[in-house]
Amino acid sequence: MLVFIDESGYPRPSDGNNFSTLMAVCIYEKDVRAITNDIYKLKNRIYGKQDEIKSTNLIKKQTIEKNRTKNREYAEEFVKTVTNYNITTFCIIIKRPVSQPITEEGILPKQYHLLMKKVEYCCERRNTEKAIFVFDETNEREDLKTAVNFNNFLFKSRLGKKFTKILETPLFVGSSITPTVQIADIFAGIARQYYEQQLNIKEATTDFEKWLSKLYEMIYRKTENFLQPNSIYYEHGFQYIENLNYIKKHKKPLTNIE
Repeated sequence: MLVFIDESGYPRPSDGNNFSTLMAVCIYEKDVRAITNDIYKLKNRIYGKQDEIKSTNLIKKQTIEKNRTKNREYAEEFVKTVTNYNITTFCIIIKRPVSQPITEEGILPKQYHLLMKKVEYCCERRNTEKAIFVFDETNEREDLKTAVNFNNFLFKSRLGKKFTKILETPLFVGSSITPTVQIADIFAGIARQYYEQQLNIKEATTDFEKWLSKLYEMIYRKTENFLQPNSIYYEHGFQYIENLNYIKKHKKPLTNIE
């Protein structure tokens, strides 16, 4: 299984968004070619070219209010096409922190380990042999940092050591040349805008809100909620969090946090 990861917004006080999202889109390897082909044909039909289309250019009020028909059609057909396949979505929704989250060198940010946990348990339930994480590349320095922290979590933390399904070598690819990473980008953008418009706590009233709710529901229907293995705790596929800080217990190292 390939797990495509991307984020929308950033969980820091200076970010211009009230929420940020970290999205995982799990796709079986046998479906990657067909999905990629469908996206290729969809872009050609609507735009006549294969340029990368970011969620920030699609999932916004102007698409509806200014009747940008190509962008609207593409967003709708894109989500419908991808969700017709046997994919699974997981998402961490983060409220913008009022203070900078405490980070330590070599420690994987909390939202990433929460997402990895969902993928691990999903693979166990489906008897999937391995999950390969595929990140949208940023720059060599940041990608290396992510890779090191990723493996630190798997090899040093109590929880990570229990994981057997996640491959220890994450991949970093350019979203401009890898359409399946664009799926995670667009899905993350939809989820973030859904929370920005407070549609998690109110009914959609405007045309944009109704359109956004429709897209979000298609993505949300592809997630899984389940009991953690050998536990009474429930694992939600879409998880909302406000605190990004790890909690130290009995002065143990952060790598011992579960």
